Amino acid sequence: MTDSQIIKEIQKDNNLAFRALINKYKKLVFNTAFRLVKNTSDAEDIFQDVFLEIYKSCAYIQNDDDLTMWIYKISYNKSISFLRKKNPAKANNSPDEKNTTEPNNKRFIENATPSKQLEEKENIAHLYRLIDQLPDKQKTVLLLHKFDGLTQKEICEKLNLSIDSVESLIYRAKKNLRQKLTEYLKLNS
Repeated sequence: MTDSQIIKEIQKDNNLAFRALINKYKKLVFNTAFRLVKNTSDAEDIFQDVFLEIYKSCAYIQNDDDLTMWIYKISYNKSISFLRKKNPAKANNSPDEKNTTEPNNKRFIENATPSKQLEEKENIAHLYRLIDQLPDKQKTVLLLHKFDGLTQKEICEKLNLSIDSVESLIYRAKKNLRQKLTEYLKLNS
């Protein structure tokens, strides 16, 4: 069943279609929430909130061409809202900066000086901002590949794209990120 068919069936109050939507996007929603809140229980709560919001909003969907991005944005925004409610004092901080100094973060050097830790946090937060600035198709494919761990073939099936298109989108997304990160690091070094 395509996304268009699923949405049309959900709009007709077909609960099986909504279940199909959940099964198709559960990994994207959970991984997005977990990446931000870093807690399984909280990510599960956000997961439920996201699909409740999707269910309420399905009646108003006009264009389902980029359903993956729409669902990702709902997941991201619900996670941000959760973090702001949980800790209002840090509401202005980027959620992606949160917990980057935890020992299980492999990019973090345990014995780094506070200035190096801060620099690492800023670089990671900037990377997430750059990903959000990518063109929608590049961002969607990159997120599915890198954050959800989907293979290129799985992305082809999910987005109805050819393997060449997926490879090209991943390549261009990486190239754009590399170029923007290089510029950022030159300016800040």
